[in-house]
Amino acid sequence: MKHLTTTAIAGVLSFAFVAEAAATEWNVSVWGQRRAFTEHIHHLADAVAEATDGEFTLNISYGGLSNNRENLDGISIGAFEMAQFCAGYHRDKNRAITVLELPFLGVSNLEEEVAVSHAVYDHPAVADEMAQWNAMMLMTSPMPQYNLVGTGDPRDTVAEFDGMRVRATGGLGEIFASVGAVPTSVTATEAYQAMEGGTVDAVAFAQHAHLSFGTIDIADWWTANLNPGTVNCPVVVNIDAYEALPDDHRAALDGAVDAAIEHYLANYAELIERWDGVLEERGVERVSVPEETIAAMQDNAQGIHDAWIADMSAQGLPAQELYDLVVSTLEAARSE
Repeated sequence: MKHLTTTAIAGVLSFAFVAEAAATEWNVSVWGQRRAFTEHIHHLADAVAEATDGEFTLNISYGGLSNNRENLDGISIGAFEMAQFCAGYHRDKNRAITVLELPFLGVSNLEEEVAVSHAVYDHPAVADEMAQWNAMMLMTSPMPQYNLVGTGDPRDTVAEFDGMRVRATGGLGEIFASVGAVPTSVTATEAYQAMEGGTVDAVAFAQHAHLSFGTIDIADWWTANLNPGTVNCPVVVNIDAYEALPDDHRAALDGAVDAAIEHYLANYAELIERWDGVLEERGVERVSVPEETIAAMQDNAQGIHDAWIADMSAQGLPAQELYDLVVSTLEAARSE
């Protein structure tokens, strides 16, 4: 009897150990608060947990693991297994994907943004560069074309942009600088304070960020049609953690990506539909930028594109190939 009891206890303990060993728990580093920008990550977490009967869970942390400028560093040392970051926060660490942040690329909707982002992510040069940080691209966080909110009188001409202090990163910062504005790359979480304190006159964000970070609450005007470009913010996973996943957990993660993106797109579409109401509620003037202003900035954009290709080529990246991939992917997406 004593032998049977000991054997039974050992069996229970052995089963518990196996069950615990089979469970996978990942930490995910993002920032700010839950918003349209992170909805695909939450959808991914739910789908993965459901597909694995709760054996694979993603713990999403808003700023508790790292700040937004250090998420890629955290991935590189295995401080957490998944993270979101934006290319413009550290362009030297993710040079290849900055092609997606060039101004006036001609991307007109979120579906096209997904297409060009994932095409670029799949390029070997991007995979190689990310591997230097022990990171692997999982999915994009597609954002619409950025537009400005600002305080004081509306600014909608090249002359009025001259001297304007604007929160704009990456290629957006360059295009505003080309017409005399003074860009600054304060993070999204710092934008409200910068605008409220008068450090900047305007902030370039997508709609969800103007809402989430409160810049729309203190804005006097919003440019409805400038659409100079956007930023690119991938979700990445630590390569070692990914390769250590059991086959079924890895399949669950990979298999949940497309549905997570579809959920993101549907959710963002709802936000766009109610954007006019947001402006009206807050008394924000909707400014239509004159065509001649947009044309002047578009003319400057090609020089920025050419400079990017030359600079990245000199650094050993297949820059022209990456740029051409964006162009061809856009053409293909529009022909479907």
